[in-house]
Amino acid sequence: MRSIRYAALALTTMTALAGCGTATATAEPGPATSAAGFPVDVTNCGRTLHFEEPPSRIVSGWASSTELLQALGAGDALAGQYNTASGQVPGVPVIGENAPGREQLLAARPQLIWADGAYLFDGKQLPTIDDLARQGIQVMILSGFCTDDATKATVRDVDTDLDALGRILGRPEQAGRLRAQVDARLTAVAGRVGDGPATPVAFLSTFDGQFYTYEGVYSDIARLAGATNVYSGVLPAGSYFAQMSVEDIAGRDPGTVVYLLGAGESEEAARAGLSRSLPTVTAVREGRVVFLSQSGTTNLAGVASVEKLAAALHP
Repeated sequence: MRSIRYAALALTTMTALAGCGTATATAEPGPATSAAGFPVDVTNCGRTLHFEEPPSRIVSGWASSTELLQALGAGDALAGQYNTASGQVPGVPVIGENAPGREQLLAARPQLIWADGAYLFDGKQLPTIDDLARQGIQVMILSGFCTDDATKATVRDVDTDLDALGRILGRPEQAGRLRAQVDARLTAVAGRVGDGPATPVAFLSTFDGQFYTYEGVYSDIARLAGATNVYSGVLPAGSYFAQMSVEDIAGRDPGTVVYLLGAGESEEAARAGLSRSLPTVTAVREGRVVFLSQSGTTNLAGVASVEKLAAALHP
């Protein structure tokens, strides 16, 4: 997930980005009771993943992915997490604040790696996906980030990954229940939003005194929450984020700002920074600022971001 690392990690590993949104789904405790239905073949990003039995050691490359595995009841199988600078799930061994090294990854003895993208598996930093498969290690990529173009990711990519993980873990019923919960949650949001006009919002974050805005899945979060991203279609083709000047933001004068918090960044400090830098912007002047996590875009965290934004815009 190179693009999401650029947008929610590359910028924020320099400031240590905030954790993912918290999933509200109910976890299914305990290991799968049997390997009924195995072996299974699952298609992911155009590749076929083969499992003779549910993996008992899993490494996760994104905090919201770790949370989803826990929600599926696979917490006992989690052997490690990386990219923890973007959000860390307590109780799971850390094998890399950013990308893991080859030795760190292999020392975790994973049978499945649920990765944030294929970019790390270049044969240099980490073994290739094919090399790992020959060692009995399967690599699953977040379905919204099969390519380097993260602008195509959507909130409902979670459906695809839940279906795949349900089969891989031997937990299709649990996956089905979580999908039903996602459906119900987003249906409830749609009911809250209604048919009124979309609210223009600007997604902003800061690093080193500069403002950045975001496209891709954030525009989908806005759409589902009854809003429209004022920077949608403005960024260069394929760009997931871009630096924006104070003058550009002030010229667009968004009525609502969705501020994406980085690690260790408090709402109070962010609000004060906005007041200093964008005092003439209507949203800042009138206090219409909604705070989300920069990394709360994928899996159940993306659904939670939709809910939070919709609740703020449509109380």
